[in-house]
Amino acid sequence: MNSIMLDGSRDLSSESYRFLVWKIKGNNICESIDPWATERTKCKDFKFEKNLMKLSDKSAYEIETLTSDSLIVIQKVDGITFPDKIRKVKFVKTSILVKNFTNVATGDSIIITSRNITPTLTKGLITEMMEAYSQKKYIHDFIVDGEIRIFPKRQEIEVKTDNKKQNKDNQKSIDLFKVTLQKDYKLWDITGYENFDKIIIPYRLKSEMKDGSGTLAFYNLIPYHERKGIIVNIKDKRVSVEDFNKGLKAVNSQKYDDAIYFFNKAHEEDNTNTESLYNVASISIAQNKTDVACTALKKLKDLEQTEGIKLYNEKCSGK
Repeated sequence: MNSIMLDGSRDLSSESYRFLVWKIKGNNICESIDPWATERTKCKDFKFEKNLMKLSDKSAYEIETLTSDSLIVIQKVDGITFPDKIRKVKFVKTSILVKNFTNVATGDSIIITSRNITPTLTKGLITEMMEAYSQKKYIHDFIVDGEIRIFPKRQEIEVKTDNKKQNKDNQKSIDLFKVTLQKDYKLWDITGYENFDKIIIPYRLKSEMKDGSGTLAFYNLIPYHERKGIIVNIKDKRVSVEDFNKGLKAVNSQKYDDAIYFFNKAHEEDNTNTESLYNVASISIAQNKTDVACTALKKLKDLEQTEGIKLYNEKCSGK
């Protein structure tokens, strides 16, 4: 999945960084947000109306392009009309992505998977393991790194863990994790990887116990590719909204310096709140405070917002 906004701006939402796979069958769409776990798949029905996939009366996807290898959709949500707030999402057929990834390793017998392009578990194991932990009353509070090694030609699975010493109870939990993964080669869909002698999946297993309940996280250890440009930084979205509303009240009271202050604060708390920067720029331009406007527009330019780039080039060229 690759997403931008309809006007070409960078997608600053958290969804732009996550893994996402769609499987569409008839009038049912299943959305997976984790290449590992079937538990993190949600399915829903939709209705086709011309080129629209209607999920509800207020939400739909407009199909812009559909080929045998790719799908491009435009998100439609009631009340959202500005092109820099509307997401355009491109999906590429999974088999194409796997082929492109494995082609780089052509001639090698061993491949180390990426975070998002990896053999997939065909069964949800986290719930099963949590139930086993609960039934056997395991105390588990640990982080362990290691490798899952898949041997397609031998049809075997091997789970390696780091050599850090664990207490007895934790070790029981880790051993259960290893046994659960190793017990059945057919738990894995390795389509596209069949010709390798060994597939290596680096992983991290994190287990926590708090107030008598436990959580278990199992994920690929390889980090996401770093996104070039300004990093999305959401300190406190609630405070950002509060400051934004204070800015609007200040505008209504014609207290424009106060408005600029609150809009800038709103952006500091949540730098995806681009509307606050546009407001700063608009007020400052009206007051002939070009330096203040250009500071806000430069931030929009750095966040790769199309209208912000255009205004910066028009108002701040040479500054």
